Amino acid sequence: MLFLAAAILSASIHLTGVVAGPVEPAAGPGTAGAEAHTVSPVRTGSEMRTGSETSARQDRAASEHATSAGRGAPPAPTSLAGPARSDLSDVCAGAVPASCLDDLATASEDELDGLAASLDASGDDTGALVDAVASVRTAPEVASWWAGLDPSRQLTLVARVPGLVGNLEGVPYTTRDEANRLFLVAARSAIDERRGTQDERRDDDDRAEMLDQVAAAVGGRAAGDAERHLVVLDTVLPGRAAVSVGDLDTADDVTVLVPGMFFTVGSQLVDWTDTAGELYDEQRSWTYLLARADGEGLDQVAVVAWLGYRTPDLTNVYGLDLARAGADRLEDAIAGLHAARASSPARVTVVGHSYGSTTATLALSAGTVSVDSLVLLGSPGSVVPTASMLDVAGDDVYAAAGSFDPVAGSAYFGADPGTAGFGAVLLHTGGGADGYTGRALAAALGHNSYLVPGTETLRSTALIGLGRGDLVDGEPGDPRPVAPEAPDLSLVRPQDLYVRD
Repeated sequence: MLFLAAAILSASIHLTGVVAGPVEPAAGPGTAGAEAHTVSPVRTGSEMRTGSETSARQDRAASEHATSAGRGAPPAPTSLAGPARSDLSDVCAGAVPASCLDDLATASEDELDGLAASLDASGDDTGALVDAVASVRTAPEVASWWAGLDPSRQLTLVARVPGLVGNLEGVPYTTRDEANRLFLVAARSAIDERRGTQDERRDDDDRAEMLDQVAAAVGGRAAGDAERHLVVLDTVLPGRAAVSVGDLDTADDVTVLVPGMFFTVGSQLVDWTDTAGELYDEQRSWTYLLARADGEGLDQVAVVAWLGYRTPDLTNVYGLDLARAGADRLEDAIAGLHAARASSPARVTVVGHSYGSTTATLALSAGTVSVDSLVLLGSPGSVVPTASMLDVAGDDVYAAAGSFDPVAGSAYFGADPGTAGFGAVLLHTGGGADGYTGRALAAALGHNSYLVPGTETLRSTALIGLGRGDLVDGEPGDPRPVAPEAPDLSLVRPQDLYVRD
C-alpha cells in the first residue's frame, strides 16, 4: 500500500484538477518486471525483429489504437478499412503495407489527393497508418527512402500527408517538425469546424484542449534558449507527442527525457517541455565553461521532452503493459535518431523518471538499440538485475534516489538501481557547493525534485548528457552477479513513510 500512497502523493504534485489518464491496454506478451531476462545481442537498424517480436509490438500498438477509439464518439467517417479508397490508400492502409513508401515516391497528384482525402482530417487513423508502415520498414530504410526522393516530391508529401511524414522514424527532424505543425493545424481546424454541428464527437472538447497544449508547448519559450521542434504527434486522446529543444539534426549531444505516471499530453506537455528547456539551458552553460577550459569547440545540444507513450494512472500503475508499449516506442525513437544521424552520429543519453525509468530499462534490455548514457531518477525498479545487462556504452549508468522519495528504492518492478549491487553510479542528491564553479547547489529530496533548476541532480544530469560524468559527485556501484529480490512493500525503507515535497 505504500507504493499506492506514494502514487497518490505524486498526483498531488503533478496535477491540479481532474486527471484524464490513459486506459491500460490489454495485457501484452512478455515477462513480469521482476523477472530477470536475457539480453540478446544488439541488432543493426537494418535487421528486422523476429516474427514473434513484431507480432507482440503490433498487438500492443493495435491495443493503443483500439483503446483510443473507444474513448471518443462514433468512429470517424473514414477508417483504415473503409471501402471508398484509392489504390494508394488500399496499399498504405493494408495489413502489411510493404510497398507504401515506394508507391508514395511515384504516385500521381490524383493518387496522393485520394490518400489524403481518405484520412480523417483530425488524425483518427494517422497513428495506425504510421504504425503499419513502421512495422515493415525500419528507420534506416525510411531514411534511405526519404534521401532518395527529389526535393519537390519531399515537399509534396509533407503537404499532402503531413501526419505520416512527421511521425516516420528516419525522416530528418526539421522536416518532421514542418510536417507535424501542418498536421497540428489541420487537426485543430477539423475539430473546430465540426464542434457545434451534428458531426461533433463526444471527445472533441478534450481533444481541442490537448492540441492547444501541444501548440503552447511548441510556441513557448519559458525555458530553453533554442527553437522548439514538434517531432512526434498523435492527435487521438490521450495523445502522444515529443518536442525537442534544440536541433536534433545537428546536435552533438542529445538527451531524451522519459516521464512517468500522470504525464499526459493534455496536462503535462508544456511543463515537461519547459523542464527540457531548463536542462538545455544548464547544458549550454556547461558547454561554454568546458569549451573555455578545454580549448575545444562548442558542443551543440538538444533535449527532447518525450511523451511518446501513454503513461499510467492510479488504476494501472502496478502493471508493466504500458511500460512495454512505451519501451517499443522508445526503441523506435532511438533507432530513428541513429538512422537520421547515420552520417554524423550524436551522443545519446536517456533520462527516465519514475515509471519512465522502468520503461527505459525495458527498451535498453531488448537488444535492439543502445545509448551512450542512462540516468534513472526516482526509479521503482529495473527489469534487469544489473546495469551491465543494459545496452549502454561502457555501462555508463547513473541512478538518483532522494531521501524523501517514496518511490525510489521500492524495487517494485525489479532491482533497485540505487543499490550497489545494480552497478550504477549513485548520484549525490543532497546539494552543496559545486566543485567546479563553486556555486551553491540545492538538494533534490522528493520524487519530483530531480530536474528542478539549481539542484545538484539537474547539474549532474546535464553533465552526464554531455559525456562528462567524470565531473559529477556520486558513488560507483559494485555489481553482483545476482540482484536481490524485490522486497515486500511492507518492508519499504523508512524514508518512504515521509510526506513528499
